[in-house]
Amino acid sequence: MRYVIVGTGAIGGTLAARLAQHTSTPPLVVARGENAAAIRARGLVLRSPDDEVRVDAPVATSAAEAELTTDDVLVFATKTHHLQAALLEWVDRPVRDASGEVVGTAGELLPVLTALNGVEAERLALRYFRRVYGVCVWLPAVHLAPGEFTVRIAPVSGLFIIGRYGAPGDQAAEVELLEIIRSDWERASFRVHLVDDVLGWKHRKLLSNLGNAIQALVGTSGEASDPAADELYELAHREGLAVYAAAGIGIPTDDEEELWRGGIFDVRPVPGVDGPLGGSSWQSLARGSGSIETDYLNGEIVRIARSSGVSAPINEGLQRLARQAAAERRAPGSLTAAELRRLLVGE
Repeated sequence: MRYVIVGTGAIGGTLAARLAQHTSTPPLVVARGENAAAIRARGLVLRSPDDEVRVDAPVATSAAEAELTTDDVLVFATKTHHLQAALLEWVDRPVRDASGEVVGTAGELLPVLTALNGVEAERLALRYFRRVYGVCVWLPAVHLAPGEFTVRIAPVSGLFIIGRYGAPGDQAAEVELLEIIRSDWERASFRVHLVDDVLGWKHRKLLSNLGNAIQALVGTSGEASDPAADELYELAHREGLAVYAAAGIGIPTDDEEELWRGGIFDVRPVPGVDGPLGGSSWQSLARGSGSIETDYLNGEIVRIARSSGVSAPINEGLQRLARQAAAERRAPGSLTAAELRRLLVGE
């Protein structure tokens, strides 16, 4: 089985590098621009607290360059605001069997894994693909330079919680596929859990991602030590929980998360990597990408709140301010935590 990694940022790059390092069939890496050029020239470079590896993998810059077969699994690891375009690019690509004959399209035949933050990706993917598997991702990785990726934990590189989204098909085939994925990804240094309710886990992860906008706006230095930043994290999280309660959305407990995450998320320094390192939204500002995913993080809480007849002013403010910072290409840390607090709560 071959994994086609669509989107080679922090998550996709780390996953692709570890799969190329540890499995017999290298993944097909789908990247663009300088990122694609660097991977073709030097391979995927992955640094962790325990090692630095440089591994080769085939690269495609578009779906048109990929020859898909019935043995392929598509893994979408883009940001959510880029996913719609990616789904449209891949859904109608022809898929060939072992004899080389076209037997259908990617949307009809290939399993799709949505390895990205938020809870909208699965709904988007199911419009186009028949076989969708949600992936809840806990992977503290950074991608700032073309072809280079940093994962800040070791020896486990991250945690994936995977489950079918939508009505299941052939149960035996589902179980076989998921067990192969678990075996491959665990061999590649990840911890994998298979669940029935993957969206429950993705809703829980979303609460932790509500702080991404705060980190991007005030910078990494205030994340753990500034009381004003700590208060904002708590306000955003508490508001998210209240919105879930109003909407009747249940999530796994703290104890359930600790059971699976405990002992592997000890973030440590990575040799040769200096300077501040933040999460995905922080990285979007650091790269000056011009866009940011918070419309699908804080904005998801806002959407649920409006649908449920309640308000979410903290998350609505964070969504707006992060979007403005990205559009203006401001660097991370353009506000102090105290300034951000005044903008959000008016005190």
